[in-house]
Formats: sequence, structure tokens, C-alpha cells
Amino acid sequence: MRTTFKVRERDYDLVLERRQRGEGDTFQPFGVTVSGQPGGPVSGTLQLTDSLIQTADETATSKESSAEELVTKACVRSIASELSFRKLKPDFSFVVDHRWLD
Repeated sequence: MRTTFKVRERDYDLVLERRQRGEGDTFQPFGVTVSGQPGGPVSGTLQLTDSLIQTADETATSKESSAEELVTKACVRSIASELSFRKLKPDFSFVVDHRWLD
């Protein structure tokens, strides 16, 4: 999944890639690369909760959107929130839950 977004007049690109959920993983991991901050692209991991994925699946049709689009928007909101007060560091890891949905 790819998208662009803006934080404080700066444009960013985000690429999300679903990873295989390991046996001991509590959350669904997604690899993420964010381009646009000074210093070049930075990669990390977003850990999506089951409640986020389930809520996106349940509300997708009522919002005339796909679950994938809703999940991507939630991830963008999480990243944008962090970028509003600090640069992302390499190998960052955030948990993203249903509260990041509309």
C-alpha cells in the first residue's frame, strides 16, 4: 500500500507492506518506509492490533471504502502524529489500534 500525506507543510510518502505474522506475535506486523523527512527515507514496523483490523473490516462498507484504505489511513494518522513533534528514527516500532480510525 502506498500513499502520500502532509505534516507541517512537508510532503511525505508512506509504503506499507504486510509481513507474515509469527507464532509469538501479539499483533499483525507491517513493514513501513516513510520518505520525505530530512536525512532520507526511514524504515520501521507498525504493529496493527486485531481490533483495528476487525473494526476496519466491519466499517468499510458503511464508509464506502475498503478495509485496506481504512487501515492505511489509521497508519498515516499514527505516523503523522509522531512526525508532528519529532523525526522518525530507523527501526521504529509503533502499535496502531482502532482509535486511529475515523
